[in-house]
Amino acid sequence: MNRNRRSFRRSGTRFVPPVRLQIVAAAGAGLLCACNDTSNLAPGTPDTPAQFPASQEATTSLAPTGVTPAKFTIPPNTAVELPPPADIDPNHVYTLVELIDVAQRRNPSTRVAWEEARQAAIKVGMAQAAYLPTLTASALAGAERIAFPLPTNVVPAGFATSNNMEVVPAASIKYLLFDFGGRAAEVDEAKQLSVSANADFTSAHQKVIYSVAHAYFTLDAANATVSAAQRGLADARVLQESAEALHGRGLANEVDVDISRRGTAQARFDLSRTYTAQKDAMSSLLEAIDLPPTTKLRVASAAGRPLPPRTAHDIDDVLQEALRRRPDLLADVAKLRASDASIAAARSELFPKLSASANLSVPFWWMNVDNSRYFSVRQPQGAALLNLEIPVYDGGLLQNKVKLAESQRDAAAEDLRGKTDQALREVALAYDQVETGLQQYNAALALQTASETAFHSAHDSYKAGFGTLTDAVSAQTGLASARANVARAHAQSLINGAALAFAAGALTSSADFAPAKSR
Repeated sequence: MNRNRRSFRRSGTRFVPPVRLQIVAAAGAGLLCACNDTSNLAPGTPDTPAQFPASQEATTSLAPTGVTPAKFTIPPNTAVELPPPADIDPNHVYTLVELIDVAQRRNPSTRVAWEEARQAAIKVGMAQAAYLPTLTASALAGAERIAFPLPTNVVPAGFATSNNMEVVPAASIKYLLFDFGGRAAEVDEAKQLSVSANADFTSAHQKVIYSVAHAYFTLDAANATVSAAQRGLADARVLQESAEALHGRGLANEVDVDISRRGTAQARFDLSRTYTAQKDAMSSLLEAIDLPPTTKLRVASAAGRPLPPRTAHDIDDVLQEALRRRPDLLADVAKLRASDASIAAARSELFPKLSASANLSVPFWWMNVDNSRYFSVRQPQGAALLNLEIPVYDGGLLQNKVKLAESQRDAAAEDLRGKTDQALREVALAYDQVETGLQQYNAALALQTASETAFHSAHDSYKAGFGTLTDAVSAQTGLASARANVARAHAQSLINGAALAFAAGALTSSADFAPAKSR
């Protein structure tokens, strides 16, 4: 067999292994491929539960149709735990200013924006480092054996060997001398992005302030609606008592009593619905502050808070002031300027770069030849170099980088224009809503006053035996609705004032909601 294989090799014919060897090779290749099979890491079909290594509950096969549905479960996740209890005094009544201060400390959006601002500042330092030289220290150590050929008339064996050992400590320095403004453009881009990150950080705080204020006023409206529903229930009970008293004296029929009891039941049902809205509003406030949903929080009433005054500024002045003060627009302007700097940095890559470098090393080298005594050398070595790099051909890479930067700049400009238009629409809408909200509140007050008069008149007339229960019930339900409308209109006017300040970029601190005398 070996003789035949050598004859094949001499004649240039390729040796073909036996069929059994081919089968073994194919099986080995298949086994190696199976070692990297990841098909079992994902569900086999869209309706098959996922498979988790630590889970004994998850199954990889479907039960027969109509017997037992597959269970889609995960193993117990111990990496996520309940947050620590909030530092909230359950006996303290928190004002809006205090709630905003708590939210600014706890809300994750402000912490994320802060970290992003810090990262942008660090990138400025990274870009400025290009103006400084780089100094590198290194050390190389090793041993090697070399055999090199020599004429047999010199060395009978035809070769000689050498054993080498060396330790080479070295230091090198490199400095970019000129790059056609590339470094300056990168530093400018990093600085503009830092400005944008700081503006986003400011915007995050303003959003938290507004979201807490919105949730606070919504909760206050829900509380006031509960109070109005409680008063409506009390009025319905008064009507029921009057109907029952008149029925006892023979001045009212059984229908009046049933209608009055129905009115009381309806008022009780309406009150239960206000409790649900109240709990939802409290949950929204806890979410805005980033407090656990089980937090017991007492909140001061906003009933005595003055409504926002009618703005004394023309709408054009408010719009212009918003463009100057909104942090999100400043962030987009900074991003646009950063894209301009990115274009300059990309264009600088098309031009030559000149750099200088120097290195110094002191090698410690020991060597013997054909097992002779070691001899050594310890002489310093160094070099000082100028390096000129000229881009000649790169397959269009640098040109495409410039085109990409220019496209990103155009996109940033369009994004800024769109954000500006959106900001103007938000300010204009908030400006109009302040006026309409005040009008609705005044109308709700007038309706409540008229409803109170109508209810008392209808009740007194019915109690005296002159009026009808239908009129009294209608007046009672109208009064309950009017009271709820006043509560909602009051809260909505406060929300509208906060929304206008937020849209104009003027909602800058929790102190904006402090009483006028303490500002």
